Amino acid sequence: MDDPRDYFISLVVQGKSFLEVGGLWGIVNEKVSVAHRFGARSLTIIDVTPPDSSLWSSFRSRMLEKGISDCVTISGDICGTSFNETFDIVHCSGVLYHFPNPLRMLDVLRKVTQEYLILTSAITQEVIENEAGVYRLPPSGVIFVPGLDDSERGILKAYWEKAGAVAYGLTEKVTYVMHDFDPWWWLPIVPSLVAMCKAAGFEVVEQDLMWNNNALTLLLK
Repeated sequence: MDDPRDYFISLVVQGKSFLEVGGLWGIVNEKVSVAHRFGARSLTIIDVTPPDSSLWSSFRSRMLEKGISDCVTISGDICGTSFNETFDIVHCSGVLYHFPNPLRMLDVLRKVTQEYLILTSAITQEVIENEAGVYRLPPSGVIFVPGLDDSERGILKAYWEKAGAVAYGLTEKVTYVMHDFDPWWWLPIVPSLVAMCKAAGFEVVEQDLMWNNNALTLLLK
């Protein structure tokens, strides 16, 4: 199985309740259908996308194509939504680095996770070197993207454009405003992301790099 997210879901989801946090971006990145394929007992998705967005219609159409008619859909911010239940398995991919306060988000994910969280986030390398220059981070480093100067941003822009990413704040300069989840806010290196998860109360069971080592997937307990 090439995608570590699918592999980790397959290990733990059978007979369990499943929550997808995010997943509407591009629609095909959702893992609700993967959880269904591997025997999840119930399916729920939450995404900040407004309820009248065409993305929700596209998602529901995709679910019907996959033979799924009972997925609960919630339009809202995971950190501003009250749940009356926890979920055995929670999956969150491509969201953490868009969140202004990633530790708060990890804390909320911990509170809604009964057994396992499968978390994927973009990461950065400790050393990035290209025609624009050299950018270095210490082993405990995390990039706060709004704080980059033009020279630093130029190095990272060249790197992420080569990776094929549209990384607002890096490949496109933006004005940062709290509660705006479109830009990239943070980029940790692997040890920093692991340490953040541990600080939030998770135990790392397994991990794997993906996206040409530009993202890390963690199976957290």
